[in-house]
Amino acid sequence: MVKPSIPSMKTRIGVGAAAVLAAGAMAVAGVGAASASSNATPASATSPSPTATTRAHTAKGFGGLQAFLSLTANSPQAAGDRAAKAAAALVNHPQVFAKLPAALQADVTTLKDAAPADRVKDAYKIKTTALSGGYGAEIQKRADAVEKAATSMAGLRQELRTAFNSGNPGAGLQQVADQLISHPKVFAKLPSNLQSDLTALKNAAPADLDAQANKIKDTALNGGYGAKVQKMAEALQKKPAAPAT
Repeated sequence: MVKPSIPSMKTRIGVGAAAVLAAGAMAVAGVGAASASSNATPASATSPSPTATTRAHTAKGFGGLQAFLSLTANSPQAAGDRAAKAAAALVNHPQVFAKLPAALQADVTTLKDAAPADRVKDAYKIKTTALSGGYGAEIQKRADAVEKAATSMAGLRQELRTAFNSGNPGAGLQQVADQLISHPKVFAKLPSNLQSDLTALKNAAPADLDAQANKIKDTALNGGYGAKVQKMAEALQKKPAAPAT
């Protein structure tokens, strides 16, 4: 439970994990771009800062931690560049930065100042140190939760891509619908007609699954859930489904 006092590092990484889950789930439904800004607002709502500017900086702090935790050793340069920008955002928000353990402060500062060629390596070091407990047990616990949430959401996105390129999308989209509905704060951010259609799909009889799923696909692609959902749906349909293993 997030306390209303000045947030601790435990709280901030916990909110980061929730943000990952929300962002990933909304991307699965095709509304990641549409609701990115609304995700940031709840995350910073517990901050004691009264200004919108500070809330925005706090949200960047959450995103910064996620930027480090999402990298791999072989991430592209662009990912390292984003992580370096996130590090700068953290350093430039001293109320957040001061709550980080000293070792994490040092590594974030190193990343902020790193040469472009070193950014992926330095960001990946932050991830591996967090997951191994190098910044303390609480951060390790939260970092592990973030990684698991990201992995889960990546699986859901792949399920959605597969369904959007399948002639029988019912079962796959039903699983996605069930996952979204199980996270009510995420689900509430979806367009109301998409909420209704996902609920109908979740509760559909097996014989009706494909019809319900195709209705959602067609509505998304035709703009019935809004332009941004339509754009995401079009992108999903263009991506080939992963080959069966």
